[in-house]
Amino acid sequence: MYLPPYILTALSVLEAHGAKGYAVGGCVRDALLGKQPQDYDIAVNVPPEATEAAFAGYRVIETGLKHGTVTVVIGGENVEITSFRTDGAYTDLRRPESVRFTPELREDLCRRDFTVNAMAYSPKDGLTDLFGGQRDLQDRVLRCVGDPDRRFNEDALRILRALRFSAVLDFTIEPETDASLRRNAGNLAHISAERIFAELKKLLCGVRAAEVLKEYREVAEVCLPALRSLSPAEYNAAADAAGVLKDASLSFAALLAPCGEAAAEETCRALKTDNRFRAEVCFAVAHKDEAFSTPGQARRFLGAHGRERCLRLLRFRGVYGIESGMLAAVCAAPDGLPAALADLNVNGGDLAALGAKGKQIGDILETLLARAAEGALPNEREQLLAAAAGILEKQTEETGR
Repeated sequence: MYLPPYILTALSVLEAHGAKGYAVGGCVRDALLGKQPQDYDIAVNVPPEATEAAFAGYRVIETGLKHGTVTVVIGGENVEITSFRTDGAYTDLRRPESVRFTPELREDLCRRDFTVNAMAYSPKDGLTDLFGGQRDLQDRVLRCVGDPDRRFNEDALRILRALRFSAVLDFTIEPETDASLRRNAGNLAHISAERIFAELKKLLCGVRAAEVLKEYREVAEVCLPALRSLSPAEYNAAADAAGVLKDASLSFAALLAPCGEAAAEETCRALKTDNRFRAEVCFAVAHKDEAFSTPGQARRFLGAHGRERCLRLLRFRGVYGIESGMLAAVCAAPDGLPAALADLNVNGGDLAALGAKGKQIGDILETLLARAAEGALPNEREQLLAAAAGILEKQTEETGR
């Protein structure tokens, strides 16, 4: 198994100080799957104080001493090193009240969630696989370490992690783990909205997102109560659309679109998503069925919302086969016609100089934009001013009658 130089350095420093360190968890799983790990975690058989002492010549960040974690900066990379531990009682369905440090690797691995995440590797000892993780990787099966009910009642977020791994890694969930996560799905109601949201975003981008959403609807509904209002056909169609998009905000929008814009916004707020994500979701849901009757209308829409957002909307609408030719045309081949008031070659001050006042200025600018966006009026200053003067004159005549 390949380990980057900064991880090898960390393991060497630990060994030089009489400690045994191992790469553990997701980095081992991903490497065995032939994927490039996103990050590397190290577990070590000494308490955190001994880890700090071993790296006295390095920058050390005390990120989680209570739970045995020390972060060491090596070659510009942050390396998390956590002491082997056993967990105390779980009373909040998320974290242990206490931990006990142990020198035994087995005790550390047996507390982990799934067999594929419970393997360790060191250059000297090779792969340590005590629970059949390598076999489950080969069979593409997700299985809890030990008793599934115990694992899911220790940390309910593991239920959603199981679905996320199934969707992202294209794994099935073995029967006992499957039955347990369904049985304990209600425990997710006790997990923070931020953690639920983080897992859902990853799940929705997985290769099996649609299948997992459909297979585990009862779990999805605990996290997203708005989905309970959907018929089986509506829910399955929403899951299929979400699975096609492979984009967190657009997939989220697809899943919530049948529930309506208000429900989509309420759901985003309940999950405490960031403002940008919520805006993207609500925009896609609100304009999913937007009709564009003229090129000018499409150009004004483009001007109001920007090209990037409109291109994302086109992608979203495309999943449903919704006709978007006019909007696609103005996005793909801008022809110099104005799409927003800022694009006009006149402004409110110009109209005020002609005698327009207050709301009248805005109304005339909108009229000029509509004509220019249709191509019926050149976006040239003199011609725009002439048209504005004509509108003013007509309004004055109508007022005088």
